[in-house]
Amino acid sequence: MKATGVAPCLGVADTTASVTFYESLGFEAAPGSDNPEDDIRMLTWQGNFAFMVYNADNLRQWLPQLQNFPTGAFGMFYLSVKDHEAYTTKIRPLVNVIKEHTEHGMKLFYFQDPDGYIIGVSEEREW
Repeated sequence: MKATGVAPCLGVADTTASVTFYESLGFEAAPGSDNPEDDIRMLTWQGNFAFMVYNADNLRQWLPQLQNFPTGAFGMFYLSVKDHEAYTTKIRPLVNVIKEHTEHGMKLFYFQDPDGYIIGVSEEREW
């Protein structure tokens, strides 16, 4: 599998809990490293690389510059799905919905993951 041009790696408090959460939303997880000491997982969406989750303590050891940063991010990530209505109906009971909005006919559905990252769900479209 080939990573995209930008490969997000999110620091998380509990890698297992994050993987379980994202798997419940339809993602698939695989080891993110050949080193069993690395608590990092690669997540895919519909067979394509999506992002990695990395234990925050391990990430802070790897990059000490992140020592004083909390998990979570200022910003958001978008997840494109084929059927917005079906997917958001499926995940609604599994997530903390923070906003739903329709903009120029496009439905948007925002939720937070266990570490505070915000994910916006939108319907797939071509640019």
